Amino acid sequence: MRLWLGRIFVCAFNVLLCASCSVGADLASGKRAYEEKDYATALKELTPLAQQGNSDAQVILGRMYWMGQGVLQDTSQAIKWFEPSAKRGNADAQFFMGSYYLLPRRDIAQGVKWLQLSAEQGNQDAQWLLGKAYSQGDRQLPYDPVQAEMWLRLAAKDNLEFYQKTLLAAEEQMTADQIAKGKALAAAWKPKHGLHPGQKPAEGRQVGTDGKPRS
Repeated sequence: MRLWLGRIFVCAFNVLLCASCSVGADLASGKRAYEEKDYATALKELTPLAQQGNSDAQVILGRMYWMGQGVLQDTSQAIKWFEPSAKRGNADAQFFMGSYYLLPRRDIAQGVKWLQLSAEQGNQDAQWLLGKAYSQGDRQLPYDPVQAEMWLRLAAKDNLEFYQKTLLAAEEQMTADQIAKGKALAAAWKPKHGLHPGQKPAEGRQVGTDGKPRS
């Protein structure tokens, strides 16, 4: 009896292992096809994985629909794939969610929420866009030079010259004290991977222009 149960366990384990290897192979194949701009193959390989809840597959499909790569451009369809991936902590998906809500000002609070999660994980595009939002200010997001300095400085680190120019332009509107406080926050910053809604991504970092933490 024990031998029989043992054999069943081994068989079940092997089936699960093979399934896992297959998913990994399909994902790698789908990613490679996407990078090679073979969008038809990427769509074929990645759609089943995305439907099964694979976060990486979801974000690639989201990109394809967002930019119209191999499919008709469809923002709603892109968000359909980005959102579950973002909720699982995918920083790239969170960046796209933030862009979707913030750039056309659909919902500033939602945009900042998603960008904050992505930026805290080290996505420099999200850091740049979040810094720009704080540097420009809005009725729903007051101007905050300290937060702007922090995020724009992180985005500009080892990054595109364009991001560095954005930082310098923003600093022209800041006081020396505000710049110093933002620099200190950037120096103390460490990435927090896998953040998802419901967590507090920047506890102790949300500060006002006086450098004091906000509630």
